[in-house]
Amino acid sequence: MRYLPPLGRVVFLLTVFGTAASAQEPAEKKGGDPQSAPAWTLSAGDGKFEIAVDTSDTPDLTAWARDKLSPVLVVWYPKIVELLPSEGFEAPAKLSVTFRGDYRGVAATSGTRIQCAAAWFRNNLEGEAKGAVVHELVHVVQQYGGARRRNPKAKRAPSWLVEGIADQIRWFLYEPESRGAEISRRGLERARYDGGYRVSANFIDWAARTHDASLVKKLNAAIREGRYREEIWGELCGGHALAALGEEWKKSLVQKLGVADGGATLAVESSAGVTKASDGAPAGSASAPGDKAPADDKSAGWKNLFDGKSLDGWHSFGRSDVRPGWKVKDGTLACVDPHDAGDLCTNDRYDWFELELEYRIASGGNSGIMYHVTDEAKSAWATGPEFQLEDNAKAADPVRCGWLYALYQPPDDPKTGKPLDATKPAGEWNRVRLLVSEKLCEHEINGVKYFEYVLDSDDFRGRVAKSKFHTMPLFAKTHKGYIALQGDHGEVAFRNVRIRAVPAAKAPGAK
Repeated sequence: MRYLPPLGRVVFLLTVFGTAASAQEPAEKKGGDPQSAPAWTLSAGDGKFEIAVDTSDTPDLTAWARDKLSPVLVVWYPKIVELLPSEGFEAPAKLSVTFRGDYRGVAATSGTRIQCAAAWFRNNLEGEAKGAVVHELVHVVQQYGGARRRNPKAKRAPSWLVEGIADQIRWFLYEPESRGAEISRRGLERARYDGGYRVSANFIDWAARTHDASLVKKLNAAIREGRYREEIWGELCGGHALAALGEEWKKSLVQKLGVADGGATLAVESSAGVTKASDGAPAGSASAPGDKAPADDKSAGWKNLFDGKSLDGWHSFGRSDVRPGWKVKDGTLACVDPHDAGDLCTNDRYDWFELELEYRIASGGNSGIMYHVTDEAKSAWATGPEFQLEDNAKAADPVRCGWLYALYQPPDDPKTGKPLDATKPAGEWNRVRLLVSEKLCEHEINGVKYFEYVLDSDDFRGRVAKSKFHTMPLFAKTHKGYIALQGDHGEVAFRNVRIRAVPAAKAPGAK
């Protein structure tokens, strides 16, 4: 049985325009019911902590955030504080959770501020929404940024461990019944201890159960105090080095899943090396002729970015490797787990180019192609403009497929009175052409040109100034960067991905 710290008395305080009142005694508010006010403050841990919740930008989420999320915040923030102690550390007494309509992704934490993407939460209120916020609460408590103040020689803890601890608390303590961090047969081949998020959470939980029940607490303290180094795993786990622990964990998964009895070969993946698995069929074999990567048309300057067999030439944003949510599946480059995929970037950087690819998106899915992405910001979309991809029929985002996100959209179709839409339904392959040159940029879907624009033109900069990107100083400020495929809004697959350089003087249609 896992230890869960005792819960403090739960007190709700509602703040409405600076007037505080208890949940049982609503404050007066002109023009409406105070219980539906879009901003309030929660008191937790016998009044030790204050949690501000703000749905001003997303009033449709107010009832859910008040009735469903608030009780979780009040109970679990103090609980996480007790789960992650260290000598002399005081967890933040005040934090905030804000829902934003213009925020992309799922959720993110900066210091004590949690920001939640309304579009994703609307689609997951009955699923992973509350757990996603619990994950962010862990980040508020971790506060690992101060490690170098304690130890100037401290090394930053690897992101897989930081995120793995957050997901271990989420999946194995907050919602173990969801079994959201279990490794399936399909996920076994590429599962590795440093895979991040729920995969690393599975490894960490296994190591705690197998070697030291207080492992997470000790790792947390070591990271926060600037004492973390890889050798600490051996000290805490009976002399077993981290790579060896990873192999032990994989073997335990094989036994649990009965894979060895089924005849499949184990793939042991860790920083020490990779052994390929074989189940009788070559990895990434194409299911249809159209799934195969076309040969490079070098005479026309084309270069394939995906060979249909491997993830060579790609990395996840902010990392040197590829997160487990991206796979080579049936000869396609596929986001199979949006919760552990993120943005996938080319290793090479490009300035002026013509890109062609085919994509197939799941029902309600949302993705995108970003260009001129750099590592300078915390997210890919904070630097790179985005060619939107989505299921126009069911996706929640009002920006439609083929548009330049928040900046340009095609003219209205006279037949429908709505913006031009040449996409095929979810589950079918669509063809994209994106031209990015110094004098002209074009967006096409399935052979239909949507619009054109000029980077750095007065029109372009004027639109940026009126969009959410005006708060992002690095957005569209460079003319060379990665091409990135978005992978955190639903399943999507790509094939026939190719690119060629386009000198500005020869850009098609350039004036």
